[in-house]
Amino acid sequence: MSSKSGFNFFRKIWHILGLLIPLILFLDPFQGRFGLVYPTRAILVLSLGGFFVILLIVEVSRLTIPAFEAFFYKYFGFLMKESERKRLNGTVPYFLANLIVVLFFPPEITILAILFLVVGDPVAAYVGSRYGKNRFYNGKSREGVLGFLIPTFFVSVFVTYLITESQPGSFFAIHRMGSIVWEIPLILGVSVGIACLVEFFASTTLYGLLDDNLFIPLAGASSLSVLSLLFLDHTPMAFFFNPMDLILQK
Repeated sequence: MSSKSGFNFFRKIWHILGLLIPLILFLDPFQGRFGLVYPTRAILVLSLGGFFVILLIVEVSRLTIPAFEAFFYKYFGFLMKESERKRLNGTVPYFLANLIVVLFFPPEITILAILFLVVGDPVAAYVGSRYGKNRFYNGKSREGVLGFLIPTFFVSVFVTYLITESQPGSFFAIHRMGSIVWEIPLILGVSVGIACLVEFFASTTLYGLLDDNLFIPLAGASSLSVLSLLFLDHTPMAFFFNPMDLILQK
């Protein structure tokens, strides 16, 4: 859904590295360790929180210390937009969004919400910059919108199927007793659409802390949770995670 500013390949590759977070949640490599009920999630929260603080310090230093700004742009400027020179790099809200969804939502919803960003945003940007002809008032294109919606929806359905196969008791089970649970594709489709609308209308404010890197995962996770609460037969706590559970002992 890129605007006329073009497609930054290296920046999008950097963002795609965010797939490590849903992959870690899916594999749950630390399950059963450290005497905690949710050790993998606890490690992710600590790691993401630490990275967020470090990034914030680096960015504040870049914006306030000219010598550090020159050093930073010499070696890392290729990852940034020109518009970020006087505001926070998009990586800051990106890590903040990941921290929030990991902290407050169950794994199924967290995985999908992060995928909305790391799949939808770069594909939309590439399709919009390469093939976008029918543009809207903000420079984004109809082709970019489709580039967000179509692959993100099908990737979400596929990943939901994988979650179902690895965790048969998941509330997102896309098939039960040989039949498809049609509410699940409906929830996914509407949530992808909401995330796409957020990306389309999102603007960057508060010195870059608030932008689509923050809004897309939060909108995706919130819509997945609310729609699941409305259409699936589970308690509210199935779709929201209590952060205090991170310290629960086995």
